[in-house]
Amino acid sequence: MKTKNIVIVIIALVLEFFRDYCFINLNLYIEYLENINNGLNVFNYTDSFILNLINGFPINYLYILKWILSLFFALAFIGIGILFSKLNFSSSKYKKFLKSYVSMGFLILLISFILYYLGRFLSIEEKFNFYIISLELSHFIQSSLYPIIYILMFWALNKEEL
Repeated sequence: MKTKNIVIVIIALVLEFFRDYCFINLNLYIEYLENINNGLNVFNYTDSFILNLINGFPINYLYILKWILSLFFALAFIGIGILFSKLNFSSSKYKKFLKSYVSMGFLILLISFILYYLGRFLSIEEKFNFYIISLELSHFIQSSLYPIIYILMFWALNKEEL
């Protein structure tokens, strides 16, 4: 395996762990604030580094921050797939890959947003089900799974031409 490919994989893994770290701690802080607002006496389990960055933010800002981070990580992992294909595919195959890869990524995100907003008009149980499906679709794009799976599928379908 080429050194540049190993570096891309390491970057993807580090980015994946960083994403989990950010979202786990944001969710812990949001849960803490919601419990405090409901009059509960709870302990804050948020990591001190993240807490120092977001301490004092209202809950609605934290939700906006989560949306911004979701978009950032989705774009970052789409970018990783683009970079990998640029370095490993011929020019014609790269263009073919780029068009389908980016289109599919944004289509999956669009479906995720549509399901999320459709769920808001449904009963509580259905709303939760739509939210979970939407969340899983967006998590897929915000992880290294999307570029890995898409690159492997593209390679398998085009291996005679690559």
